[in-house]
Amino acid sequence: MLGLLAALLGSTSPLWAQGGVGSIVGEVHAGTGDFSGRVFIELQLRHATLDSIYSDDEGKFGFYSLGSNPYHVVINDERFQPVDQLAAVNTSISAVTIVRITLVPREPVKKEPLPDRPQGSNPDLVATAEYRRRFPKAAIKEFDRGVKADNDQRHDEAIQHYQKAIALAPEFYPAHNNLGSDYVSRSDFEAAKGQFEEVIKLNQSDAAAYFNLSNVCLLMHDFEDAQKFLDEGMRREPESALGHFLLGSLKIHSGEHAAAEAALRQAMQLSPTMVQPRLQLVNLMLEEGRREDAAAQLRDFLQAFPESSFSPQARQLLKRLEAPAQASPAPLPN
Repeated sequence: MLGLLAALLGSTSPLWAQGGVGSIVGEVHAGTGDFSGRVFIELQLRHATLDSIYSDDEGKFGFYSLGSNPYHVVINDERFQPVDQLAAVNTSISAVTIVRITLVPREPVKKEPLPDRPQGSNPDLVATAEYRRRFPKAAIKEFDRGVKADNDQRHDEAIQHYQKAIALAPEFYPAHNNLGSDYVSRSDFEAAKGQFEEVIKLNQSDAAAYFNLSNVCLLMHDFEDAQKFLDEGMRREPESALGHFLLGSLKIHSGEHAAAEAALRQAMQLSPTMVQPRLQLVNLMLEEGRREDAAAQLRDFLQAFPESSFSPQARQLLKRLEAPAQASPAPLPN
């Protein structure tokens, strides 16, 4: 058995429900050619501006020391159409959220009011303002209470709030998503699967829901459905680090070790701060009997992520790998 696998796959991607510190790093491009000039960028949470900066001359920008939340990157520049792009930080998956924005020039003569949904943004993403207009205030209030409870590690209480939000607004898919994630944390995989399936019914463009479903099916050893949902998620978000991590995990189970290693290394490249692919690669190396490679990978991991929640397990495993050859390392508990 793979010693770290259960721990690595035990969390999905809840919207706005996890703690930790993360960053939003982005780049702005002009749709008509090379980017020139700086752009003023705001970071908003629930309609309140938390921070604001100018991009550099190449369009690069960043916001740091952020908790897991649904932030909005907002640009109101007289040269371009307004931008309000969702950037959901989820530190349980990655400490860095990447944002790429293509600016659409304004018409030179027309003076039009701001649209409800900015041009140039993803039409499949539901902005905070939109769902707050669409769903009852009482449901949104329960959802916000659930988010706060999750952030305070009071997951049982959070579940109750999400359930109340869904009772008030059955189509409120962010509550279904967060409820499913909390069910995963309780190892109630059947219930979690039902919630993520509901998210897909309500918002078929949501790649994260397909990845969550793939993860849950993997935990349930339903590898056929895990692959099916992963394929759907990758079709919507082919450069997803989480997607490549899940692909690598599935390839390990099917015995395709070379493909598994390639997928895990691709996930590491797409998200250098995501810890799960690095540790899953250790699992793969151990399964192949590559003790020295596994030890080297663990040393790199501990150097890069000394404070990770996985670091104590990684140190224990490294200690066993570095022990004399006659003392074979026992696998970590599943």
